[in-house]
Amino acid sequence: MLAASCAPLIAVAQSPPIDGPSLRVEARAQDLYQSGREHFRAGEFAAAEQDFRRSLDLVDSPNTRMYLGRVLRSLGRLPESWAVFERAALDAERRAATEPRYAATSASARADAAELRGSIGLLTVRADPLPERAEVRVGGAVVPAGALGVPLPVQPGEVTVEILAPGYEPEHRAVTVAAGGSVGVDIALRAVPIVVLPPISLRAPRLDLPPPREPAGPVDGWWTGRRLAGISLLAVGAASALTGLGFGIAAYTEHDTLARQEPGDPALIAQGELHRDVANALLVSGSSVALGGLLMLVVGRSPGSHAAPPLAVGAAPLAGGAALRIGGRF
Repeated sequence: MLAASCAPLIAVAQSPPIDGPSLRVEARAQDLYQSGREHFRAGEFAAAEQDFRRSLDLVDSPNTRMYLGRVLRSLGRLPESWAVFERAALDAERRAATEPRYAATSASARADAAELRGSIGLLTVRADPLPERAEVRVGGAVVPAGALGVPLPVQPGEVTVEILAPGYEPEHRAVTVAAGGSVGVDIALRAVPIVVLPPISLRAPRLDLPPPREPAGPVDGWWTGRRLAGISLLAVGAASALTGLGFGIAAYTEHDTLARQEPGDPALIAQGELHRDVANALLVSGSSVALGGLLMLVVGRSPGSHAAPPLAVGAAPLAGGAALRIGGRF
């Protein structure tokens, strides 16, 4: 392990390109690589991590990545460190096909990853198919959808797996992963059931009210009141005329009585004249009233007339109010 660790110390981050701008970028990455290595040797792991990440942003180098893994291991972030070692080993192995000097880097990175394997657990999450815009979280950290089906390094113990996707019920699983162990979990997402609501009518149903009944034949109906009035007037007029006739007979009798007396009694004469006047007034007014009542009886009813249709009133509920039905219409 000591010999493998010393090998990258004398290696550069990347072979320098030949063009000017790329050479400057390469030089900057190399400076950050050297600065990070110095911080690492001094035990300044936070500063070393920053320098190594900035160097990787400029030039992707397996040597720089391997040193980043060692910094993360020193910081106690073992699952993340294992993943970085695995990535550095794969990159170095591919480059070793054309640049043999990277073979030592690959071997050293794999040795570091193997050393950490017993301190971490591997969790493989499978959810097929994964809907679009789904979010996967393992241990609270967001995991890319492409990482599904791939063993993910986790801290030993209980690990929470969450998958959230629009239109699907959220899935939550708690999985226990032992140190050095490997666990797989299969999650099948269930679509949220769609509830179809019946259409809502903006207008309440109308009430079926019975149509108004038409009269079966000619009836007196409204004209009956006029005929009753005519009968009443005829009766009153006849009574008045008869009363006036009575007063007239009394006045005639008194006139005959006075005619046989000489000289005439003034009181009887005044009484006779009063009876005469009352008789005349009652006869004239009674005859007029009786004649009016007779006319109302004659012309008060037209042949074939019908009573006005009965007033039909109904109510029907409507959206936002009510309708009043009168005579069969709203």
